[in-house]
Amino acid sequence: MDMVERDPGLADIHTFIWNENKSLLIRGKSGTGRATLALEIAKDHLSKFEVIFISRNVSLNNIYARFPWTKEFLKSYNIVSINTNPDFMLSESSVILNSIMNTLSNRIQKIEDPFISLKEKPRPFVILEIWDNIIKELDSMDIIRTQKILSSLIDKNGGFIIFLSEDMDNTDIDNLSDGIINLDQSFYKSYRLREMQIFKLKGTGINRSKIAFTLTKGRFRTFSPLSHKINFDNTNNFVFFPHKDRTFSTGNQRLDHKLKGGFKKGSIISVEIEEEVDRFVFVPIFVPLVLNFICQRYGALVISAWDQPTSAVTRYISPFVSKELLNTFFRIIGREDDVKNDVVYERPPYIIPGIESSFLKNFTLWEKQYQELRTKSDGCLVTVDLSFVELQYQAELLDIQKAIINFSSKIRSNNDLLVMVSRPSYKSLDVMKSVSDIHLRFFEFNDAVMLASIKPQFFLYNIQTDQNAGYPRSNLLDSS
Repeated sequence: MDMVERDPGLADIHTFIWNENKSLLIRGKSGTGRATLALEIAKDHLSKFEVIFISRNVSLNNIYARFPWTKEFLKSYNIVSINTNPDFMLSESSVILNSIMNTLSNRIQKIEDPFISLKEKPRPFVILEIWDNIIKELDSMDIIRTQKILSSLIDKNGGFIIFLSEDMDNTDIDNLSDGIINLDQSFYKSYRLREMQIFKLKGTGINRSKIAFTLTKGRFRTFSPLSHKINFDNTNNFVFFPHKDRTFSTGNQRLDHKLKGGFKKGSIISVEIEEEVDRFVFVPIFVPLVLNFICQRYGALVISAWDQPTSAVTRYISPFVSKELLNTFFRIIGREDDVKNDVVYERPPYIIPGIESSFLKNFTLWEKQYQELRTKSDGCLVTVDLSFVELQYQAELLDIQKAIINFSSKIRSNNDLLVMVSRPSYKSLDVMKSVSDIHLRFFEFNDAVMLASIKPQFFLYNIQTDQNAGYPRSNLLDSS
């Protein structure tokens, strides 16, 4: 079975079940992932529970088609189909409830084994997808009474029950449920964003009340905040992804796939980082891109932000590639490290001091380093943080805007790659977007950092730091 690691975003829910609670209400409109979440929760408690899935007018093949990863723990005899067709004579709520009660009683008896101690017996973990069909014709008191009957049967046998409901407004059973979760979805541009809201988990602390998630490949997987942790104690040399005749690889296989091979040669890429997003978010995207050029003996020119020394950037690059390749094919322009007088410091040849008295002088330095790198390779990457350029030279905004246009034109004609970074409200951003072939945006959604392709609109990812690569790299999770 294609099992994923236990999802950290569901940790509070698992603790809630371990705390011997008995019921959970999951609410959400059709298609929001209620059944998928319920099955994901059940999957991690198989050591003490046996899963019983009760649905309406469903076949075994239908369930396994929807959730093929459940075949090894959701047994065919525990998939219960109740006929709720309006034309069927036994479709009234009372009959449906009696059918469910009889089914549960029979299944619980089969689970019991006189030779197994009570503590070791698998207990029923019931997922009741048919809850709305039961309560649709009942008044408030009957709904509460019905839930009490079901909960009593589950509690008597040490089990757990999840009620699935599309009704977001009916609060009759809220107080009787030990836990309440709402699932919802919204849209960002043309992309789907899914959200889980945890309203109540009895006796359990809620560390994150709103959590973004995806249903990619029929699994429920939450999006976590981006970790700054990079394991420098277990470094690996970067293994490059070959450039193609018409494209430069991004150094990330998944991103290459979305881009149909990578960035087209001669492309201009604009990157917008929303104000609330930490700049570190660019590291696991930026580093593989730079390393992928250097390791294939292509030039890489980085014009770094001037609020910090160049070592703040090179520390993520230099441990993962040879000095010979760095010295030949890499250049970084920016502020030199602050060095104390009693420290002997030999600046590596790839670090170029680059804060001049005027922007035009600085731009001349950019062009010079770019041309030198081009003489050494068949292609060149240039990255520049224009937000800090704009802050440094506020009196030369018109010159900066002209330089963006001219530099873009030169790099495009040379079939190289230019990646420009800025933030909202900066003048440079508008010019960047107008000349770019691809515009990317980083933004936050419920503490998770998202990467969206805005121009053209063809992907939305959650970015997570890959801790196992041996160098800074991102895991990209589809938002779908």
